[in-house]
Amino acid sequence: MHIMARMVLAVTLVLLVFTLHAQDEEAEDSEPDQGLDLFDGDVEETGLGWAQFTASAGLMYLDADGSFTARLPDGRVVTIIDFDRAGLDETDSSYWLSLAWRSSSSRWGAWFGSWRYDVTGSNAWEGSLPLGNGVEIPAGASVTSEFDAQWYILEATYSFFRTESVDAGIGIGAHVVDLDTAISAEVRIGDREVEVISGDLDALAPLPNLLLYVYWKMAPRWNLTARAGYFTLDYDKYSGSMSNANAMVNYSLTDRWALGAAYHFIDLDLDIDQTEYVQVYDIQFAGPMVFARFRF
Repeated sequence: MHIMARMVLAVTLVLLVFTLHAQDEEAEDSEPDQGLDLFDGDVEETGLGWAQFTASAGLMYLDADGSFTARLPDGRVVTIIDFDRAGLDETDSSYWLSLAWRSSSSRWGAWFGSWRYDVTGSNAWEGSLPLGNGVEIPAGASVTSEFDAQWYILEATYSFFRTESVDAGIGIGAHVVDLDTAISAEVRIGDREVEVISGDLDALAPLPNLLLYVYWKMAPRWNLTARAGYFTLDYDKYSGSMSNANAMVNYSLTDRWALGAAYHFIDLDLDIDQTEYVQVYDIQFAGPMVFARFRF
């Protein structure tokens, strides 16, 4: 593993552990330590009125653009999924889950998020793809592909500017992406179509992430959240880059509950070196979301 990736992942773990054990000596004078009781009926807040715990659940409607290909040792490229090709579902509705925590006595916090993109499409392949063990999908085969990307995001955050209306900071963490492509191929023999090959192209990619965020209480009941992250990597069998951004606006119905809307963008440019070929992901995800937010 590349030394930079080791350092980033090590620092991430240290920060995440530290956020769970933030000490009173780091407390700001304007944010005195508060007793934590999640079951007393009140929203737990910092001294400046920011909720310590928030949970969000929503529905995303994502559209994808780009391609997933295999680059063979001889330089040939086989297109496994092309999101611009007719016959492929480019949009998918997905769940969105997130949890956020702020320390009442320091500037540290933590954030977790998860979402999924799952589509199916069919096309005729122009090239052949070896799957190992002497199995190969031939050129001209009619191939049905199911593409499933499951995202898990864990970040440690540090607020460098916090008032009663603005909380801005930086963060470091990891996007763990579970990429699973199931393929089944059919070749025409005379007037018959016979399924000859099926298989899975799986990859679990841990992608470090650096981010900037800002929370803005722009009106008594209106809040805006914006996050942007980026990282370029080259370690072990992984190389490429990832950028992501989202903007959320929500309206507080009560002290605990809020409803909101958001827009997300993720750009994934990732090469994964496998035994028989290199998996090449060049995909952009984008789309709106509606959600409900609960403050603890």
